[in-house]
Amino acid sequence: MKSKPTSFFYQSLRFRFGLLFNSLLFLCVSIIVYSLYKNAKTELDRSFSLQLSSAANNILQKTDIDPISVPLPKNGEFFRIIYDNKVHKTQLIDNLPNDVSEKEKWRMITVKKYPENGGSISVDFALSAENYHSGIQKLRRLLYIYLPLAFLISFLGGYLISGFLMKPLRRIITNANTVDLEHIILLSKPATKDEFYHLTDALNRMLMRIDEQVKQQTSFFTMASHELRTPISNMLTELQTFNQDLPSSDNKTLLDNQEQEVRRMKGLVDNFLWMSKIESGNTQISKFEFSIADLLLELSESFIKQITNNHQKLKIDLSPLDGDFTIYADKNQIEVIFNNLLSNAIKYGKTDSTINISIFQNEKKGISISNSTDQVIKNSEKLKGQFLRDSFHKEGFGLGLWICDVLSKKNNAKLSLDYLNEKFSAKIEFSEHSDN
Repeated sequence: MKSKPTSFFYQSLRFRFGLLFNSLLFLCVSIIVYSLYKNAKTELDRSFSLQLSSAANNILQKTDIDPISVPLPKNGEFFRIIYDNKVHKTQLIDNLPNDVSEKEKWRMITVKKYPENGGSISVDFALSAENYHSGIQKLRRLLYIYLPLAFLISFLGGYLISGFLMKPLRRIITNANTVDLEHIILLSKPATKDEFYHLTDALNRMLMRIDEQVKQQTSFFTMASHELRTPISNMLTELQTFNQDLPSSDNKTLLDNQEQEVRRMKGLVDNFLWMSKIESGNTQISKFEFSIADLLLELSESFIKQITNNHQKLKIDLSPLDGDFTIYADKNQIEVIFNNLLSNAIKYGKTDSTINISIFQNEKKGISISNSTDQVIKNSEKLKGQFLRDSFHKEGFGLGLWICDVLSKKNNAKLSLDYLNEKFSAKIEFSEHSDN
């Protein structure tokens, strides 16, 4: 049996849709924000350059040689004024900081003018670049930190919203999981004609096709089983009558074998008939009180010849001997269960072995049938499945134990299967006062 695949949250459509849409959103927003960052950086550069140029030209305009007029630096102003008369250079003022060459801290510009008396006046003006770089860092922080954080918040929000939007799909899945092929009920359609509506409609049309196929199949099994049951029963009766009057000979052995094969065919047809009844929901339950001990003793007599031919023995124990083994259930269905369990025990039991039947009354009433077998059964409970058989089940279609399990539940009983130390056992426990 294949193990159920492990499901992780990141494998869900909800996660994938959220990741896809938010990735596209992140890509688009990243391009927009990066473009805004480049434009903002360009504007900051231009604004800072204009401020630097304007302040330097203002100092230059206030500086003169004839007579010498030099402006004094205000708070936060750093500049150097040099007069060059083409013979030598004269430094009129210089308060530039020592680290002015560090571009990360300062920005500097040089402006010149040429007075009428000749020569040139140059001004080296420096401004602190700390505010400028702080603005650039804020923009980068927006781009590299806040944007991914915004993406994460957006993704979580999208994941939660997608969960709300995916509710109709989860509702469809839940309803589909509750569909029972025995009684198919169509899924309720959403009020809005969206994709979920069309998905539900497609599933309903598929369920209707399945329901039609199941009904046709059930009808075929029912008709075929009814048609085969009568001639097989007549054949079995005639063989039994003819075999009783025949003296012991090779022909009698042949008839015994034929009778056993016809009995097997009858059992298969009966199982098919019960399967069609169960799947069509036509299993009517008629309960009354009866003794499971009397029923089992009566059934065991019909298997005497088969047990004798297999060189087996049948041992029936009552625990306690004076126990009350009366139950309230459908006698016909319980007879089918006992018949299938006893037939399997004889069919798959070892030759020259003993079939042990225990009819008990302790906390619950029930029976236990065990037999020795040469086969190894890895998963005995798996045998309850419809059309599922172990490797040693070469006969039949694997319906017997499935029918036993279904009918047991309908009669408020529990069927347990077990295999240990080359012994296979089947136990049925009935609950008291069942009113299914």
